[in-house]
Amino acid sequence: MKMTPLVRELIRYCWVLAFIAAASAVVFMVVFRLGDGLRWEVMAMTGLRSLISGFANVALILLLRKWCPTQTTHQERTTRYILGYVLSFVLFTLTVPLESVLHPSKIHPALLDRLPGLLVVSIWNNSLVIVTHNLVILRFEKENAELENSRLKAANLESANLLLKQQIHPHFLFNALSMLKSLYKTDVPSGEAYLSHLVNFLRASLSEPQSRVTRLADEMKLCEDYLEMQRIRFEDAMTCHIDIPKEVLSDGFVPSFSVQSLLENAIKHNEATEASPLLIRVFYRDGWIVTENNLQIRKYIDAPSGKGLINLIERYRILTGDDVIISQEQHTFAVSIKVLSNEGSDHRG
Repeated sequence: MKMTPLVRELIRYCWVLAFIAAASAVVFMVVFRLGDGLRWEVMAMTGLRSLISGFANVALILLLRKWCPTQTTHQERTTRYILGYVLSFVLFTLTVPLESVLHPSKIHPALLDRLPGLLVVSIWNNSLVIVTHNLVILRFEKENAELENSRLKAANLESANLLLKQQIHPHFLFNALSMLKSLYKTDVPSGEAYLSHLVNFLRASLSEPQSRVTRLADEMKLCEDYLEMQRIRFEDAMTCHIDIPKEVLSDGFVPSFSVQSLLENAIKHNEATEASPLLIRVFYRDGWIVTENNLQIRKYIDAPSGKGLINLIERYRILTGDDVIISQEQHTFAVSIKVLSNEGSDHRG
């Protein structure tokens, strides 16, 4: 017999029902003042018969599921009920000789005279066992269904997260290749440096394509390559200052490409000139990574705006249920994302 959680629970209830049946028999005899000298015998026999009946029903459940796996639930229950009542009556009858062992001085009625009473008691006891076992099975089936639904939901969320993550790359890659083409026409050394950082960036992004979250230190290393590419592009028109404690970098996690997408969002939506440079700050504050920039909104944007930020908000909703905090003042724009505690856990927990 394979001791699955369901089997263990069914067996546990067999013992519980046996105890209840034995105690009920004694209470019944005390209340109605029956068989003063036979109470322990009756209690022992009632408990034993209930236990045997329970074990027999558990065995039937396992055998029917093994030998008749194609049966519908209705067919399986009908077969189990019929066999259970028959087997219970047979087992109750087979235990009659034990009464003589437990109380040898008592004169016991003939077996044929006992059969009607045994039939009634076996039907009552087996009905109680069947109802209890059905409730246990129903509870386990409900829990399994809920677990399966949770797994499907998690798989759907993971697919949605990966889809959102993959939407980050095409737009960035298009801009990077366009910039690289321009640099090789005008400034080959800068083009080579740009290409080197682009290769590092793409290598990091392709190393763990299925990763939902990444260590903050790895994310910031990715951002360094991205920022170096932007410094080549903008020169003195853009500066970025990063201030994150080492322990946060080593212990914290964030969704992959989250900080990089915020940097890209700031550069994409703001003017950056030598006369009015774009100033970006990335810093840690009370469990959050804040990406802040001075507000110099572009009048014209090449691609539809807001997609990267919307994706990041949706990814945080999928991964943690937390909000992405967006704040805009007269001269500054900031986005705060929560630092996650570890890589492998369910971040909603």
